[in-house]
Amino acid sequence: MVEKNSITKVAFTGNTKLTFEGIRAINTLDNFDIKAVFGIKDSDSHKKVNYLSLDKFCLDEDIKLFKNNDWSDFHNFCEKQEVDLIITLGDSRIIPEIIINSFKVIGNHGAVLPDIQGGASLVWGRLLNTKEWGISIMKIDRKVDSGDILKIKKIKYDEDCSELEFTKRCDDTTIKALLEVINNDYKVIKNKKWDVRIAKHTDSLKTIEILKYCLENNLNVYLPPRTENDGVINKSWNLNFKNIFKIANNYPYPKWKNEE
Repeated sequence: MVEKNSITKVAFTGNTKLTFEGIRAINTLDNFDIKAVFGIKDSDSHKKVNYLSLDKFCLDEDIKLFKNNDWSDFHNFCEKQEVDLIITLGDSRIIPEIIINSFKVIGNHGAVLPDIQGGASLVWGRLLNTKEWGISIMKIDRKVDSGDILKIKKIKYDEDCSELEFTKRCDDTTIKALLEVINNDYKVIKNKKWDVRIAKHTDSLKTIEILKYCLENNLNVYLPPRTENDGVINKSWNLNFKNIFKIANNYPYPKWKNEE
């Protein structure tokens, strides 16, 4: 992934706790020089789950922080600084072609690829409640979750594990996987397109049933993103699923609501 005997110039995209942990981990390595972070506008911070301000850290470490949502500006800066690698962590934005065509770009996905693609991975993962989940590091391509897979790592969790603990385990494992990849400990696995795509706002219980079926039958599935309305408990669900739903739809994500 990088040359061992030279300084690798890096930029990041994202503005979350995971972004910060990745930046902090890379910043401790002698052969890496972090030049920039493409964050989000302050006015949009309330929309991002797990948002964390990077202002002070970037100021202290002399890292350029972009908060203008201008990809062209970020692109031009990275070109002038001769950035070698862009890492996107905890960032659900689609990376534009102007970036992908100009730089080597890698990022994380909160599930095992190519089995599970799409959005809201860490909520769906906890809702599945199988006591095992996983994360992936991949090359970023033009289509979401379509790039070559570089590293997969699995985690175990208890049936009473909170969403916060579950998220932290996934994030910690993501950082470990990232460090392995940038230290050339990876194997390229070709990605595959999904076999089943679940529509937005499909009932959560139905989505989990489809997800289980796909995993049991070796079908790649594309999961839908989640909105505030997807956090409402359906009165018709069984008690066990309602309890798991309350665990998964809780801090650091927006809390579940009862159906009115």
